[in-house]
Amino acid sequence: MNALYEAPRPEGRPGETVVTSTCGHNCGGRCVVNAHVVEDKIVKISTDARRWSPELAPLPACARGVGQIERVYHPDRLKYPMRRVGPRGSGEFERISWEEALDEVAAQLLRVRETYGNAAILDGSRSGNTAMLHSRTGLIRFLNMFGGSSGLWSSMSCEAEIFSVKQTFGPDVVYKSAGREPTDYVNSKLILMWGWSPADGTFGTGTPQYLKHAKEQGVRIVCIDPRRHRSSKMLAEEHIFIRPSTDAAALIAMAYVIVSEGLHDQDYLDTYVQGFDEHSLPAGAPKGGSYRAYLMGEDDGIVKTPEWASEICGIPAETIRRLAIEFGSTKPAAIQCGYAPGRTLHGEQFHRAAYALAAMTGNIGIVGGSSGVSNGSTGRSGIKSLPAGKNPIDSKISTPLLADCLEKGTAGGYPADIKFIYSMGGDIFNQAPNAPKIAKALDNVEFIVGQDHFLTPTTRHADIVLPATTFWERNDVHTPWAGAGHYAIFMKQAIQPMYECRNDMDILADLAERVGIEGFNDKSELEWLREFTEDTVDDFDKFMEEGVARFPAPKDAVAFAEKIRDPENHKFTTPSGKIEIYSTGLGENPDPFGLGEISAIPKWVPHIETSETFPLSMLSSKSRARTHSIHGNQEKLNRVDPDDIWIHPADANPRGIQDGQAVKVMSASGSSILPVRVTEDIARGCVSMKEGRWYAPDADGIDREGCANAVTVDTTARCGATTYNTNFVEVRPVNPGPA
Repeated sequence: MNALYEAPRPEGRPGETVVTSTCGHNCGGRCVVNAHVVEDKIVKISTDARRWSPELAPLPACARGVGQIERVYHPDRLKYPMRRVGPRGSGEFERISWEEALDEVAAQLLRVRETYGNAAILDGSRSGNTAMLHSRTGLIRFLNMFGGSSGLWSSMSCEAEIFSVKQTFGPDVVYKSAGREPTDYVNSKLILMWGWSPADGTFGTGTPQYLKHAKEQGVRIVCIDPRRHRSSKMLAEEHIFIRPSTDAAALIAMAYVIVSEGLHDQDYLDTYVQGFDEHSLPAGAPKGGSYRAYLMGEDDGIVKTPEWASEICGIPAETIRRLAIEFGSTKPAAIQCGYAPGRTLHGEQFHRAAYALAAMTGNIGIVGGSSGVSNGSTGRSGIKSLPAGKNPIDSKISTPLLADCLEKGTAGGYPADIKFIYSMGGDIFNQAPNAPKIAKALDNVEFIVGQDHFLTPTTRHADIVLPATTFWERNDVHTPWAGAGHYAIFMKQAIQPMYECRNDMDILADLAERVGIEGFNDKSELEWLREFTEDTVDDFDKFMEEGVARFPAPKDAVAFAEKIRDPENHKFTTPSGKIEIYSTGLGENPDPFGLGEISAIPKWVPHIETSETFPLSMLSSKSRARTHSIHGNQEKLNRVDPDDIWIHPADANPRGIQDGQAVKVMSASGSSILPVRVTEDIARGCVSMKEGRWYAPDADGIDREGCANAVTVDTTARCGATTYNTNFVEVRPVNPGPA
């Protein structure tokens, strides 16, 4: 593959070296950050300053990228290994040597394996470090070679989409390559941004610029979201408010209107789609099991009209009807789905209903159309990553059930009683739902390792703390977060490891030797990286020197184009070989994970349970100052997007809430205190907190930092997805004003 190599950085001043890298976090982008280094110290961070053009877009960093200098030199960086000496969570530690730390971790691993078995060991790593070599895969590889461990198997971000993509388009389809390249946005005539805010959550470097370019070329953009966010204000001609966790109902009603008005593409459906009509159902499917029959109320007696949906989702019936007719009569049209509507109790129904709408209108696999997936179509362009190997044991836990698993263990039906947690590069206790319950349940765990850069809410509970290097202190390779853009960045080491910090792979290699694992890390850093890139990068040395490798654009910018162009020779890998609105797999096994049955076609499943005690629907939004909980302790960066809770004036006024004052957010899980923003940019009956703020309970257990997971519930969708946005709270002033 002939690559174009770029060095998107300025020349250094006398005595200054400029090194190109990219943030090694799960941030939504993959941007250029340049370290200006003088005498082994980063003195400045710059980024790709080239003028934007759609043909070869630059890769500029956001505030978080430029803010990395505050992070790497933060006074709270972990500097040396430590052992807990006070109560768990107290933050009381003593300094110890690396030998002492690794000897104790190894001894505890061996003890727990011998006493309880490998299932008692939990892989607590997440996406705080992401790259091809230095990532959570290192710990997974280590634990697999140690005999296995219990794993949190579902994605905290997008399991509903991962599941739905495989059910609809095929089990081998990777969600990061099931969408379309941003270069195709301009070919749409209509784009629905559904629960998707790339100006807040990034969703691919340059995505907002491509959308802005499409708008300038006449593409109409409509935003459907409980919040009128930055993306909507910047890009949308129309904003439609919707209640959180009700998106599937609106999409189903739109499908009903499209069918009723004869706007569906019957030829497309007959050729490429299973399950829209009765005649396209697979053998063994029940009579009346088609999507059309469901829309028309033939199976349950409920016709899925806009009036029906309006009562559920809060969108006026006439708006649903108008939007459906516009989507059904405009070609090509694209629905760009975010992850947030999938982080709900039946989030898979949202994604599958969106894909069904795209299929019904013949918009999948065509220029300017979309599958409903907002990722790209090129994935990692053939670049490989560290092989994890296979887990020798089958002990899996749906990630949002972490708190419940730690509390109940085998007595609650879980596969193991967790006795050892190895947390590496992930603030799992802060980011999993119901942080208060997790903190209380940790008394059941005998030993916790925290391997990180800071004493996060997770590492704070560790028995042994191991200080790791940041991406500035090692070499690596990274690819686009959204699977779009067909490029890679070499993450060149800028400075020597600080203090006593060590690379994750080196830490694990020393542990492997202590516990008798052979062959864990048999290559040098650069040998691994050459191997990972050998199928794509034709000049590794030039790649390493320049920093960015651009690969040829794909033949098709839209996923599944070849399957639509030549269906006889390029079938979908679903059992039917088609797009499956009716999932053959779910028809045969509706409860694939033991978490509850999922219908074979997209359906609305009633689940909104507000009460007098907790009458407000809460959703968790993204902060432009954080990547999940990363950067949560950076005061300067946090000024970019201060934390607050949004509430509509119609909900604030009866509660005596005034803009800017401190309020207490309460749920069945716990409570948190933070400032309030009274705004008409959120739907009535809803509130919104930014996720990722560090959990900091006081002596009474009340979080004082505005941590969203202080008030979320540890329930799981039936597909294993998190349910952050099916959550109910009450909000009251902390210091009420005079009556």
